[in-house]
Amino acid sequence: MLSVDLWNIIFTVVNLLVLTILVRLILFKPVNKIIEQRRAEEDSRLEEARKKTQEADDLKVQYEQSLAGIDELRDNTVREAKKTANVEYQRIVEDAKDEAETIRQNAVSAANVQKEQIINSAKKDIADIVKSAAQKAVAGSSGAQVDEALYDEFIKKAGE
Repeated sequence: MLSVDLWNIIFTVVNLLVLTILVRLILFKPVNKIIEQRRAEEDSRLEEARKKTQEADDLKVQYEQSLAGIDELRDNTVREAKKTANVEYQRIVEDAKDEAETIRQNAVSAANVQKEQIINSAKKDIADIVKSAAQKAVAGSSGAQVDEALYDEFIKKAGE
């Protein structure tokens, strides 16, 4: 049978306390220590992940700023190229106008020279015709028929 004795209860309580202390020392402290180490490792990994996320965000912002800078640089370059092209276009048009004016002036001068040559040639031909008619009038007889013939010959030669 079972007997309940005071000493038995005291020994059982002491045994329980000793077992509890031993279990705490041998089992719970090492397990808690391992749990704390793992928690610390996990916290450090999370902190490292946060840092890398922040670095990635910073790089993203820097990338977006550089893209904006590139877009602005591209726009400025295009704008400058258009200005340069416009200036070059204006210069080429001005040169072409000047050259066209020079060609026109040369053509007008050449036409005037040619006109003078034609006029001088016509004057010489008319003078030769008049001279020839005068020689024929002086050499030949005078009269209405001779004058009419000389006039017809003059008109004929002048028409050539």
